[in-house]
Amino acid sequence: MPRDLESEKDDPGDKLMHDMQKGRQRDELHPLVQTLNPSYTDDCVKLENAAFPEGQRGSREKFIYRLTICGELCLGLFTTSESAPGHVATQSTEHIVESGAPARKEFLLAMVSATKTRNEFISDDDMNVPPDWRDQPYPSNATVGHQEDGRTIAIHSLAVEPEVQGRGLGKTLLKAYIQRMQNSGIADRISILTYERLVSFYESVGFVNRGPSEVQYGGGGWVNMVLDFPETPNGPNKVGE
Repeated sequence: MPRDLESEKDDPGDKLMHDMQKGRQRDELHPLVQTLNPSYTDDCVKLENAAFPEGQRGSREKFIYRLTICGELCLGLFTTSESAPGHVATQSTEHIVESGAPARKEFLLAMVSATKTRNEFISDDDMNVPPDWRDQPYPSNATVGHQEDGRTIAIHSLAVEPEVQGRGLGKTLLKAYIQRMQNSGIADRISILTYERLVSFYESVGFVNRGPSEVQYGGGGWVNMVLDFPETPNGPNKVGE
């Protein structure tokens, strides 16, 4: 389930000045985007817990599963210790950037967690973890969790550290994610669930409102948002180099 943030929406008023201010605040953090792997499990759990109420948090088991099975679909936005603002939830799980400079460390500020599915829209089963995934990590007939042969990327979590919300980091990360996934050619589309109040945020980066979702996770009330990758001369939805 995507964990989106109301503070990422554009505020009313002078949009140009507002965007410029958000851009400066974002640039001050010197953000770096990179793929996540199982070594970032603690970071993801801490960020998830800081960003969302208990009833909407992804479990530790889900992060272990997704980062292990399909980490290439999970992306993080980091800042270095020199740029880190005040206190962030992931400070206790900081990572050394360079072995020759142990004092220079990075913190996770935002993340996208995802799997693949054969469905066009995300289902409740897509969000779950197969009970035997450690013994059968890539079953060909999977209907629960990640489906390796699926052509839809299902984003389950978009989280931004509360200390830096409102600086445009969510949109920056989402745009980078869309471009990476489109360039990879591994899927035809990205699907995400959101609340009605955040539909315009996702529309601003290319998603289309496809109507109410049947998903009942968290009490339901979700909206299907889908971004279809464009067809290219080099093959289905693959960006040429």
